Amino acid sequence: MKAEADRAEGGHQAKLCAELAQQLVPIADHQFTEGNVAEAQKIVQEILTYANKARDAAITSRGRMKETEISLRTTQRKLEALKRTLSAEDRPPLDEVEKKLEQFRQDILNEMFAPPKKKGS
Repeated sequence: MKAEADRAEGGHQAKLCAELAQQLVPIADHQFTEGNVAEAQKIVQEILTYANKARDAAITSRGRMKETEISLRTTQRKLEALKRTLSAEDRPPLDEVEKKLEQFRQDILNEMFAPPKKKGS
């Protein structure tokens, strides 16, 4: 799915990247549960990378913005639930990613509801 998300364009890429970020959360959870904290943190950074690609693709193409925002919201909630199960020293990277996901969602919402741009003055 990663290769397909990287090859896709526009709104389709936004949707695939957002879904991929969402699907990586349980994998990170499993890694944390198994005690592979370094691998789990690497997956969390991958979630951030794909969420960023999803935001950029959605805003640039103005396609699938609503679906992308909803998927990023779900990812954020899943990360928040995962964070609650972790020890205090493992939480700060997830806090940062969670805040960035919130900003990505806000960027998409701002673009969705922005007033139309005036052509020429």
